[in-house]
Amino acid sequence: PSARNNVSSGSQRGPTFLSLRSMRSAIANLREVTPPLALTPKICDSFPKRQNRGPKLPSPAQMDLLATCPDGFGITHCYWNTVISQVNGAVGLSCRDRDQYSRIHLRKYEQLKFTAVHMRNAMPVNTFCDVTRLPLGRPDFSDIRKNGKVYVDKTALLAQIARYDVPIFLSRPRRFGKSLLVNTFASLFSKGLEDFHGLNIEQKWHEITYPVVHFDFSDMADFNSDDLRRALCNDIIDQFDRQENIFYSDEKYRFPGEILKKILKNISNRSIVMLIDEYDAPLTHNINNQTELNNIMCIINNFSAVIKEYTSKFRFIFITGVTRTSHISIFSAFNNLRDISIEKEFNTLLGFTKKEIHIFFDQYIKNAAQVLGMSKESIYTRLEQYYDGFQFATETCETLYNPWSVLSFLQNPGNGFQNYWYQSGGMSSLVANYLKVRDSFDFIDYNDREIAIDRQQLSDRYELAVIPHEILLYQAGYFTLRTQKNGSLRFVPPNGEVEASLLRLYLTANNLRPAEHTRQLIEDLVAPIDRKDLPSIVQTMNAILNTCVSVHASIFKDERSVRDIIFAALYLLAPLQVFKERESLLGSSDLEILTQKTHMVIEFKRTYPKTKDSSVTRDAKASLAEAISQIKSHRYGEAPFSVQTLFRVAMVISTEEKKLLPQYCQEVC
Repeated sequence: PSARNNVSSGSQRGPTFLSLRSMRSAIANLREVTPPLALTPKICDSFPKRQNRGPKLPSPAQMDLLATCPDGFGITHCYWNTVISQVNGAVGLSCRDRDQYSRIHLRKYEQLKFTAVHMRNAMPVNTFCDVTRLPLGRPDFSDIRKNGKVYVDKTALLAQIARYDVPIFLSRPRRFGKSLLVNTFASLFSKGLEDFHGLNIEQKWHEITYPVVHFDFSDMADFNSDDLRRALCNDIIDQFDRQENIFYSDEKYRFPGEILKKILKNISNRSIVMLIDEYDAPLTHNINNQTELNNIMCIINNFSAVIKEYTSKFRFIFITGVTRTSHISIFSAFNNLRDISIEKEFNTLLGFTKKEIHIFFDQYIKNAAQVLGMSKESIYTRLEQYYDGFQFATETCETLYNPWSVLSFLQNPGNGFQNYWYQSGGMSSLVANYLKVRDSFDFIDYNDREIAIDRQQLSDRYELAVIPHEILLYQAGYFTLRTQKNGSLRFVPPNGEVEASLLRLYLTANNLRPAEHTRQLIEDLVAPIDRKDLPSIVQTMNAILNTCVSVHASIFKDERSVRDIIFAALYLLAPLQVFKERESLLGSSDLEILTQKTHMVIEFKRTYPKTKDSSVTRDAKASLAEAISQIKSHRYGEAPFSVQTLFRVAMVISTEEKKLLPQYCQEVC
């Protein structure tokens, strides 16, 4: 709110402040502009009207301290206690109100800072959404903090991990923030709290600083074994040369372990921090080249065995990767290695929770809603559908959003809800080639929602050459965990983005791809749906099945898998909103497609041909009747205030002919 004209002119003794009237007006208007972030009405209404004297606002020095806080989205409890005590004395908050204030979420703290700074300067509050503050592709923690980028505060968990004396290992899929986490540890141990002002760890960390050596194997992922050996030797020399009081001359040794051993002999105990990021990147890159894989394994074993031998020299050792690989001394040599990958308390260490999405990104969600012409609630719903759903711990049900996909969408919301993860984080070519070489990859086998998994399998280590397909897909991020009510575990695709990625992986592994004609049909599907051209819609869906399904695939024995192939193809290529198993009061529909004008609901049923092994038979006519009955009885798509035309269709899948039967696809009124 503009308050410049309402400023009470101060004397020469000090700076000018807003009048109490302007202060009340500013906060009231601020609540109108940004309701989720504003002060509560009760607090605002409790401001007393003072006569003949202005309000006792926080001092200019205190507000300067707040204004120069490096993190625009954080305020420490120390600052908060100072400010609340002054506000309490100035505006007469009761003890009850003060207690209520202390329970308000972190964003309320942030809003107090935001309001105080603008009130002091008598400037209009700026609600502009600056997408350049999103830290997409920035694994440098110091850069994020110094340049005022958004940082989702995970430092309370960091402080907990950093106190451990044993080596720590963390496994997560690519593009989940491992490199930023490692860089954050590097900043903490090398510079102390310099970059952590306003974060949770500030009041919990009191240790001295240490020299930090940081090895990022993702930079050496595509090296052959000879190049890797030379690069790692040079990296060891460079890393230790940069540290104070640790110098090593550039001597030539055959293996990196020999260099590392000579260096570590000469340093004192608990005097250095070792960080290893993406230790398995060179291994997974050569997963289909057994000779290179063995050579690289020898180099990494040589390196990690020396670290094990001189563990006492390190204050802290932290290792990240995607896989847990057997025959690697990182695991076999460290008898006391702690793997926190599936521990409940660290489930949310990487990725965004639903609460964090609302706290830290609400203004960007609002911006996306304006760009796409949608409501904020719709953006949140679709964000959850496409990018949420990851669960890494066995004893929790809390799911996480993929940070790379969320930030990519929020930075360019005009591009829509695209598949941001597959090419950059899904290890697509490597995993597809692995599956292609080892065995056929049938979509039905890996899109099943009932893949049981034993807890021991999650913590077991596997040889990369013989790793089970479902374990590889889980570690790569194509599957995630679900804990059932009885305590058993299942592998499931976490969200729509990954389900589409799973289809693309299937197509790549089986050398299949939608033909150009099929792609054009999919891209032009809006018009047939809007005019209820059922033959054209069926033709497009059959074209998808014809070009996206292997001749050996068994998906036509399961109507859900046929549905999922069609869903993923439409999600990948069509300019539509596509939902599957959308819940309503009486059940879940198979597939729903939304255009601006039309809401299409589809129920699939397949035929059951008579075979000597099956006692159940159902012809196309009976299947159609059952689909129609289910649509009507469950009232799919019925919404009293919908502005879209409802178009409900029953479709029959022929198990024998391996296609949708046009003559048994019918609109349901």
